[in-house]
Amino acid sequence: MNRVTIRDVADLAKVSPASVSNYFHKPRKLSDGTRQRIRQAVDALGFVPNDAARTLRMGVSPVIGYIAFELAGATTPEIAAAIEQRVSAEGMYMLMANDTGSEQRELSYLQLFAKQQVSGVIIAPVGNVEAELARMRSFGIASVLSARRAESPAQASVSIDHVEGGRLAATHLIERGCRRIGFVSSSLELRQLSDRLNGALSAVNSSPGVTIEVIPVPERSVEAGIACADALVRRSPADRPDALFCANDLLAIGVVQALAASRIVSVPDDIAVVGYDDIEFARSTIVPLTTIRTPQAELGTAAADLLFSEIDAMSSADGPDGVNLPRPQLEFSPELVVRASTVRE
Repeated sequence: MNRVTIRDVADLAKVSPASVSNYFHKPRKLSDGTRQRIRQAVDALGFVPNDAARTLRMGVSPVIGYIAFELAGATTPEIAAAIEQRVSAEGMYMLMANDTGSEQRELSYLQLFAKQQVSGVIIAPVGNVEAELARMRSFGIASVLSARRAESPAQASVSIDHVEGGRLAATHLIERGCRRIGFVSSSLELRQLSDRLNGALSAVNSSPGVTIEVIPVPERSVEAGIACADALVRRSPADRPDALFCANDLLAIGVVQALAASRIVSVPDDIAVVGYDDIEFARSTIVPLTTIRTPQAELGTAAADLLFSEIDAMSSADGPDGVNLPRPQLEFSPELVVRASTVRE
């Protein structure tokens, strides 16, 4: 039985072979009518494109890679879903990897994606990966940093102003009258988290009489928040903070749950609590959670849109210096959402 070729599809759809190729790999370049005719021809002939051969021949892949540092994080699924939706709309595919917080694992995945000749990579990094991304750009693989602003002007990025988010959280607590703030977090080597602390410090340092204590936890989970609150309850009242700024909502939910169960410490009268991210469950806890809202779905969509722009720019770059021109660095602003964990209703 003869294999159906791309030319057979083109002949039946009355288009060029290049249009059939674009249908599979750059569908946005085609009109709706052209895409429909090609889809009908593909279905009628049972055509299956040979992506491996095409990648070797043309150096173009229908696959992009996404690397996240915590797949189990409360915000990662929302970001990943937004990226996948945008990638799917382009007729492409996303391979997702979890670096488990390891810089070495992160680098290994980047090198794997480079060997697979993916069209581009979106990465929410643990370490500084910009040198490796620059190397990948030099042989035609586009990239976007997600959730962290790039240091190099040649590296595209989509981020959230976490310094401002931390400042908003601490300022709210200070304005409420809190004077002993605890910052609850793990992994302060992550810039996204250290930025939140630095923002809180900026508000504290400009407020006489206000102090901040870093309260380390092993992970950013509900269970870690419960354990943190249990330990605080065992302190004498004079040694307890009167406010907690938690690095994410999962920690804050655990803290609120444990404090409410203790019947010793009241939220917000004794300890006010602020979370971060405004996940779905933040408003439905036993005490609705004041938090910093971050636009996760919008970030994912923007990262995918920017990656496609970078892929197009790579294909039209004028020589090797073209890939090192300044690239867009988008930054979203967080928003304070006040609920009952800091203000009694």
